[in-house]
Amino acid sequence: MIQDDTLVGGLALLIAALTTSIAIGPWMAPYQIRSIAAVQKRYGSIAARGVWLLIAFLSAVSGAAILSGIRPSYASPPATLNQNQ
Repeated sequence: MIQDDTLVGGLALLIAALTTSIAIGPWMAPYQIRSIAAVQKRYGSIAARGVWLLIAFLSAVSGAAILSGIRPSYASPPATLNQNQ
């Protein structure tokens, strides 16, 4: 596993945990972010919590994919120094 993948995947899982705690917790400051506040004003607080949960879900899926090494077909891991030997 590449160290960069570990860092980025771990950060994505950390963001997923943070946004999950925002969605289910009593903390109201994150709901003052302009886009979340617009959703809350137009559709209500349940929809705004749903947006936070959607962000959490997508971050968790992305983090798990990065940590498991899933890559697009056009991407390849960096070449190692001893590849030609």
